[in-house]
Amino acid sequence: MSKIDDTCREVVENVDGAIACGVIDLDTGMLLGIYNSASYTQTLNEVVAAATMDMFRGPNVGRVEQMVRAHRGTPEDGAHYFDEIHITSRHNFHFAKTLKGGKAVMMLVTKKTTNIGMGWAQVKASIPKLEPLVP
Repeated sequence: MSKIDDTCREVVENVDGAIACGVIDLDTGMLLGIYNSASYTQTLNEVVAAATMDMFRGPNVGRVEQMVRAHRGTPEDGAHYFDEIHITSRHNFHFAKTLKGGKAVMMLVTKKTTNIGMGWAQVKASIPKLEPLVP
């Protein structure tokens, strides 16, 4: 297990109702580390990583960022706007937070019984542990 995997395991173990935690490189889409208590397959882990990357760096997100800059009269600089995303799905909460100035993103998946504030508190508390591990 990598140090990122170990830190993700700690996050899952410290959040009531947590199912999985992973870190995705936003330049390559590569899964840098993951831990899940639900025994998801590697294929499912990779698909979730790809979907997370799309939410932060997908072509439609890039177009929205360009359009917002154009609307504001801001010069095009390629900056990305999304730093955090919270998604509620049928059975789960998904917390996503960029790391290292947008180089990577951490994703925490919990059951819907998890307190949202506690989920975000654990995500933010883990940043100082995870950021130094991101290449």
